[in-house]
Amino acid sequence: MGFFENNRLVELITDYLKTQFELIKLDIQEKLEEILVRIFKLIFVAAGFTITLFFLLLGGSEWINQVLESRFIGYFIMAGIIGLASLFLFLSLKPSENESE
Repeated sequence: MGFFENNRLVELITDYLKTQFELIKLDIQEKLEEILVRIFKLIFVAAGFTITLFFLLLGGSEWINQVLESRFIGYFIMAGIIGLASLFLFLSLKPSENESE
């Protein structure tokens, strides 16, 4: 009878491990779904901010054109400002030589 009781114990342990594995799999799946939903929302928010910024810059360019009584100078001024801001951000992202050592 002892042999059969050992088989039952092994079967119980195996079932327990399978259950724990399934629980871990479900937890990972839930976390992954949560991350994907957050990424999807972030993409929509970023697109909204990008469109808003585009129209603000376009309006600002038109206003500068009207003030300066020009058709193109406002666009060049805005492009220059955005170019400088982008260059500043790009240079701030590059690691300096001292940090890599």
